[in-house]
Amino acid sequence: MMTPPYILAALVVIVLTGPCYGNPAPARRTSVPCVSGPLGMESGAIPDASITASSSWSGYPPSNARLNVGTEGWLPSTPANQWIQVDLGGHVAVTGIVIQGKPGSDWHVTSFTVQTRVNGSDWQDVVDTNGTAVRFRAESEESKNLTFPVVPMARYLRILPQTWTHQYYRVKFEVLGCPVSNGMLWLVDGDDALSGRVEIYHESTATWGAVSSNGWDLSDANIACRQHHPFLEAVQAGASSAGTDLPIVMNGVACRGTENRLVDCPFVCNEYQPRSSSRVATVVCRPDVTKIVRLAGGSVNHRGRVEVYRNNTWGSICDNDWDINDAAVVCRMLGFPGAEAAKSGAYFGQGSGPVHMDGVACTGSEGSILDCPSSCWEEPQCSHSQDAGVICEWD
Repeated sequence: MMTPPYILAALVVIVLTGPCYGNPAPARRTSVPCVSGPLGMESGAIPDASITASSSWSGYPPSNARLNVGTEGWLPSTPANQWIQVDLGGHVAVTGIVIQGKPGSDWHVTSFTVQTRVNGSDWQDVVDTNGTAVRFRAESEESKNLTFPVVPMARYLRILPQTWTHQYYRVKFEVLGCPVSNGMLWLVDGDDALSGRVEIYHESTATWGAVSSNGWDLSDANIACRQHHPFLEAVQAGASSAGTDLPIVMNGVACRGTENRLVDCPFVCNEYQPRSSSRVATVVCRPDVTKIVRLAGGSVNHRGRVEVYRNNTWGSICDNDWDINDAAVVCRMLGFPGAEAAKSGAYFGQGSGPVHMDGVACTGSEGSILDCPSSCWEEPQCSHSQDAGVICEWD
């Protein structure tokens, strides 16, 4: 994944803790910067007090509207001109909802609209890519997963039934999306997940913005890559004139190299600029190989059990076919000239967690152990009694 540019240019560079925004119109986005999932109606992460409605029939409160919890659902006192809403607890990229009627009955809404809003703003209809309000349909009381054609940023979501099968219809639902925090960075329109145009989220205006390429360099790009994931480093800091309707929200970025987020870097603070006024920053990131492999259990830093970072966790390597070529790749990743020995049988003690690789078959010329062939189609069946280790050459 990638994170875009931050730039030097202007008369004065001011150190700030966040980007400076005016009031840009939100762009219509069809994708999200994070992994979408249920936001808490079914799990209970959204509390009862956050679920409210225009009215309720006695015994059928808004909190009954949790998907797959109980059987009844929310029932308004009259069918027409009613709504049920939920406070999502923070800014969320909302990708859709799952809606359900009363299971085993024919009491459900057949069409409805959805509105969202952020703090202090007006309610906005969920729209399609042309900006037209969408009327969603539900054919039965069974749960139906509905994806929004445009992904709104929201703190609150409201469902407004339009037609129904019975005056005592029920509503149960889940909201789908992912939380987005102030200063969050996203790489967009790159060749892969580790490259692209750098975009930043600003919570107070609930908008995404681009970074100007003025003065954008590898130091700035490195901060963007590390914010995207701590194990990434930048190999290219670029500029693009490719189309985006976002405003420029950071200009003259001047990272020192110690910042945790791009918005923590100094930059020129001014009102947002129309996209057409500037080229925007881009990055190409790659894994920092020194941070995805480590040696554990050894008495000194050039020897130990080999552990690699995959799927967001550290794990060991099985010693099946483990040899000096495999060990040499690991040692060079860690900055040593080569390998003195390849160790097997948990020579440096047994690890914990998963065993990530089995049957590793490096030629010795690879730049990373993750580039070496291994048994990929099945999970390793080794126990930690077969953890592989290395003794690296030491100058």
